[in-house]
Amino acid sequence: MFYELYIRSFCDGNGDGIGDLVGAEQKLDYLAGLGIEGIWLLPILQSPAYHGYSVTDFFSINPIYGNLKELRSFLASAHRRDLKVILDLPINHTSPSHEWFLRALDGERPYRDWYLFLQNEDWLKARRHWDGEKVWTNYSGQWAYTLFGPGSPDLNYESTSLWQQMKEVLTFWLSVGFDGFRFDAAKHIFDFSIEKGICEYQHSRNIAFWKEMTSHCRSISPDSIFVSEVWDDARIVDLYSAIFGIGFNFPLAEDLKSAIAKKDPELLVISLKTDLNRCFRAKRSYESGLFLTNHDMSRLVSSMNGDRELSLLSMSVMLSLPGVPFFYYGEELGMEGVYNMYFNEEQLEPFLWYENGYGPGQTEWKALGKNHPHSGVSYEAQEAVDDSYYMRFRAILEFRKSNPWLRFATIKSVKRKETLIMLKVAGESKSANILHNLGTKKIAVDLNADVQVINGTVSRYRNKRYLGALASAMEVTE
Repeated sequence: MFYELYIRSFCDGNGDGIGDLVGAEQKLDYLAGLGIEGIWLLPILQSPAYHGYSVTDFFSINPIYGNLKELRSFLASAHRRDLKVILDLPINHTSPSHEWFLRALDGERPYRDWYLFLQNEDWLKARRHWDGEKVWTNYSGQWAYTLFGPGSPDLNYESTSLWQQMKEVLTFWLSVGFDGFRFDAAKHIFDFSIEKGICEYQHSRNIAFWKEMTSHCRSISPDSIFVSEVWDDARIVDLYSAIFGIGFNFPLAEDLKSAIAKKDPELLVISLKTDLNRCFRAKRSYESGLFLTNHDMSRLVSSMNGDRELSLLSMSVMLSLPGVPFFYYGEELGMEGVYNMYFNEEQLEPFLWYENGYGPGQTEWKALGKNHPHSGVSYEAQEAVDDSYYMRFRAILEFRKSNPWLRFATIKSVKRKETLIMLKVAGESKSANILHNLGTKKIAVDLNADVQVINGTVSRYRNKRYLGALASAMEVTE
């Protein structure tokens, strides 16, 4: 299991109100205690943007987060706790204030070749794939390709010297101690056709690029971990994920949440059969990256319209499936936040350590719009209450931690009986029946004494067992 960590909002180690590496290191015992095995660290490279995805120096840490010595200390401390750490590395574009781009504007080689500048007036007609927005930005009379907006001019990987430069970037961060990378916008390396003058994904060229980059990393660190962000249908996700080893399963995340929010068991059956189709075969070319939310999405409780029982059921379903689970910081508290692509700070709010919103380590870089003090959401308010959201969420994580074999399991069947979803899964040495009740009433189930309650309740009445409403359980059949 991986914990997606937005360091700015997590823990402040120097008292300036902004989360940093020193603060994050102080909370490693907390993270290890959740049962996670890895940390996905959102961008920490030098950047003028709060999100860090527009880089100004690929070899430097944003000074608000700390320095290289503090990063090495954080990584060493994580490794002592058997935690892997992967770095979110956005190499599709840079900030317009990156030295490379400034020198490119001056016409200096090779930097001029490292960005795509307008060569044909007709190219200005090109529009972004998903929303029809313009993709060219005028910088003092020079038009540059900016798929993700004026703050992020795209790098031009038509230049082979840029490939070599990026290998040096990857080498550097592996040498610092990272265990691998989450690669942002993986399908966008080649997404503008110079021949046609339009936005067009060139998947075969992208895959060739990533094959070379991942092979380079594995030549340095054979056990490197790679996760691809490819937000697309299953066929396209498959193409990229086979190269990286782990691919985020975006279709499953959306379909699973939709099925649970609607309490629609048939929709969930269809989702599992469609979005996890590879998991019905014993041999797979990659692992499915299981997740429900991330920094580009609304938080889970908000996705469930404030229904915390549905949120916990969503997590219990996800953590019963084959693959590598990821969850977003603060979800264990039931934090809320609605994503807006133009004002996307609400789902990035400070992790609430204290009920009054203040205390050692508490970050305060932005106002709390959704997760207010004295609302009972804080870690302080929940960590000692047996039936709090946090404690129930943690119990679901403990279930997954105690059943690592599920990661590589094969789904043998998925069936539905009224509101009950029944999965049969098998690993090398274990098999299990997993049950999820999407209904609001308890339901009779055929279970023996060896039952693990994932979430909710399992009760007995007159020699029959009942799975509670919005609950999950697993019967191991070794």
